[in-house]
Amino acid sequence: MNVGVGRLSSHECGSASRLLARAFAEDPIITYFLYGRLRRRIAFPAFFHAVLEEMLASGHVYAVRWDGKLSGVAAWLPPNAQQPDAGARRAAARQRALVRMLFPRASQGLFAGFVAMEHFHPESPHWYLAFVGVEPTIQSHGIGRTLLAPVLEMADQTETLCYLETPFPRTHEFYERLGFVRQSELNPFIGAPEGAISFLREPVRAVREAR
Repeated sequence: MNVGVGRLSSHECGSASRLLARAFAEDPIITYFLYGRLRRRIAFPAFFHAVLEEMLASGHVYAVRWDGKLSGVAAWLPPNAQQPDAGARRAAARQRALVRMLFPRASQGLFAGFVAMEHFHPESPHWYLAFVGVEPTIQSHGIGRTLLAPVLEMADQTETLCYLETPFPRTHEFYERLGFVRQSELNPFIGAPEGAISFLREPVRAVREAR
């Protein structure tokens, strides 16, 4: 097995979006708003494509490749993230427009919920893990840990917090093994039956010095 991690290139956005759509196929929040399998087959990748278009400017959207094949994606925003340029904003807007066309009412609640989630972020400078997904057929092979390692190492070196939210209870133990600590249950998504759990990770060096 040959696994390598590098930054995602702009021409891989389509493939990465489809991968994330497969990885999040059972997300209880997104599937609540983007219901219906046929429309969701188009809307799910478009939703993630919009996210990636805007986040590529940060320079910290990573891809893991297993024997040369795209197998996982992690989209981070660093402290003081760079804003996307006009071209990226237009590309993202086109993808969001597709989601809105397919789900005119429900998509409003979905997008509003993600905007509201920003209010729960730590006030201190931090890395934010917006989305991470591994191809479902090869999960539980250590790829997720490999995929997140570059930013976790940078966060430790610069003594910076890392923050995320996850709607998947099965991932809690995975994040805890990486040093994340459970914080709060959040559900600003109006009507959704389930929310997400926030996790915060202090830099390893800072944790050691505090002991």
